[in-house]
Amino acid sequence: MHCEFVSVNNPAYQQDALTKLAIQHNLADYDCHLVLTSDNYRLLNVESPAVAENEIIDAIRWKISDLVDFPVDKAVIDYYPTPMLVRANSSKMLEVIASPINTVAEHIDKCAKAGLKLKVIDIQETTLRNLAAQLPESEHGIALLYLLEFSGTLLIQKQATIYVSRKFEIGYKKLDSNEQFPSDNRATNAHNNLALEIQHSLDYVESYYGIPPIPALAVIPLAKNTDNLLDNLNRNLGIAANMMDLSAIIDSNIVVDAHTQSLCAPAIGATLRYLTEAA
Repeated sequence: MHCEFVSVNNPAYQQDALTKLAIQHNLADYDCHLVLTSDNYRLLNVESPAVAENEIIDAIRWKISDLVDFPVDKAVIDYYPTPMLVRANSSKMLEVIASPINTVAEHIDKCAKAGLKLKVIDIQETTLRNLAAQLPESEHGIALLYLLEFSGTLLIQKQATIYVSRKFEIGYKKLDSNEQFPSDNRATNAHNNLALEIQHSLDYVESYYGIPPIPALAVIPLAKNTDNLLDNLNRNLGIAANMMDLSAIIDSNIVVDAHTQSLCAPAIGATLRYLTEAA
């Protein structure tokens, strides 16, 4: 496997860059898995409509019409079921993915122009689920933390079933101490708030789904200061937090350092889709 992050800041140059990469690595010979970024779609938890299976998408479209900021008649809709709550009279719930047709079409067009064979369009949550499912702790349940520069995602899953997926506005930038003003406690507050977010989610899963306490938290490497994050989490949480080294689960022809893992984690997870489905 070849794993590399290629930065293209100007959207006008993305098509040329993708086409050159496809030619350079003979990517037309492989299936293409496209992973949407979080700003490309909305994830909504809604009650499952009481309709026939072939009518669910249309019923969902009506249900979410007031919950998204784009026309639902011009949206791509998909969903996956969530586990039943243990509370009395609980309803069957669905996690709904909604994305504007134009957004999805634009990505499909770029792949086609680059000569890629688009096989799957995936989202962040399911690609992170695929990563967590590779860990032995997945059998009993595990939490996975993925932080970008200004945002983060916490996923709690058991045996490849997603129980909770939460996003928050705490990225690794907020966790960095200010070298000019070391007494500034904003980074400390951010670490504490992050631990609280994680603990609340762990408590929620245990209480509302009736599963045993989640025993571990896997942390996808940050671009920097992963050890500092782990130290703070282990001080503030009641479970062990450990780094998940993605280079241990893929066979790459180049070194996959922490910075690359941080940027490429969803793409790596997308390649593990069929391993997760077969588990």
